[in-house]
Amino acid sequence: MKIYIDVSVLTMAAFITGIQRVTREIACRLVSDMSVDVILLFYHARQNAFYQIDRRAFLRYYTGRGGIRERMITRRRVDLSEIGDGDVFFDLDAAWMCRIRRSYLLPILKKQGAVIVAHIYDVISVTHPQYCMTGGVYHFMDYIGAHLAYADALIVNAQATAAELKNLAERTGCKMPACTVVPLGADFYEKQKSGKRTSGYRIRKDLAAAVKDHRPYLLMAGTIEPRKNHKLLLQAYNEGLRDLGYSILFAGYLGWDMDAFVHDMKRHPDYGKRIFHFSGLNDQEISFLYAHARFLVFCSYVEGYGLPVVEALLHGTPVLAADMPVTRETAGDCCVYFPQDDAGRMCDTVAYFEKNTEAYQMLRRRICKFSSVSWQTCCRGMRKALYQAWQKKTEGQAVGAYEKPCIRYNKKTGKTNVRSR
Repeated sequence: MKIYIDVSVLTMAAFITGIQRVTREIACRLVSDMSVDVILLFYHARQNAFYQIDRRAFLRYYTGRGGIRERMITRRRVDLSEIGDGDVFFDLDAAWMCRIRRSYLLPILKKQGAVIVAHIYDVISVTHPQYCMTGGVYHFMDYIGAHLAYADALIVNAQATAAELKNLAERTGCKMPACTVVPLGADFYEKQKSGKRTSGYRIRKDLAAAVKDHRPYLLMAGTIEPRKNHKLLLQAYNEGLRDLGYSILFAGYLGWDMDAFVHDMKRHPDYGKRIFHFSGLNDQEISFLYAHARFLVFCSYVEGYGLPVVEALLHGTPVLAADMPVTRETAGDCCVYFPQDDAGRMCDTVAYFEKNTEAYQMLRRRICKFSSVSWQTCCRGMRKALYQAWQKKTEGQAVGAYEKPCIRYNKKTGKTNVRSR
């Protein structure tokens, strides 16, 4: 069984966040697993062709061991005709942003007998298009429509997303493919979980100074875009958090259509004093912010999973979250919820815990019982779903039991030879 993964969007991304981070974590683990044969693909738009990515170079670059991103892509062209019976095409990345449309690609692969599996992060572009770029909505429609029509199986991260997909399939008259729920991992900070959280790595001086000199602070982590509702925290700061002695920190890249928010934030008299924005942070620096925050604030209007919530809770950091079904599913009663778009209630909640220190400590003790899966467990769940889809597609054929392949990598040719044990 060969697994083809198109990681074109990841390899072209200027920064690793959100979906690109998930793609990196899962792809690296699948490539490292010698029991599966993974072929990573890069789509060259000008040449209208896929090229194979050197797996070892991919691992070196995305695990921080050096290498140059552009040099991962080999000259080995992968024709679509090579992906056929017994192969799995796994759409793990944000493939709707790729230049080769799935409405064109998937029918070809399906006709050739390939098993098609997609990791669907959410269907927000369909259910809440007002929070997405117009072009992205059109591209996602093509992507999700093609997978509902041609995919053999889907992987989602929450039951809430599975329900949305089922509803979408019913509305469009499509037969819902088999769907497996695999929660995302959240363990990038494990090395700092015990002992000194800042040992072993350096923290940006401006970041360290902001944390040291401006505590307590509320943290919002994630790409700054309309759907995340960053303006609510700024509003809450003006309406009461400032008077309570709090600072606020925004950690994330600037996304689209946020000019008004950025204007209000940077023109605020407290910007750079008690209001801060940090971009381009690595995992260790994000971990540092989680560890020292009084609360993580999660104001999103809609989410597919809400990974910052899980990561904050695993750091032992309390979370103030806008009440959403997916957050209830992933975090349960470990979050303190407030009504959507209610800055006043957010301020009241912070004030309550400020006055009742024992209640705050009880909240932290309750969080200690929270648990989530690791990235390794997440990867195993996805690998199992891939194998089950492959087995179901090939049952009735003389495939027998699944045999782990013996994989040998030829350094000179850059090719991988596979044979059964």
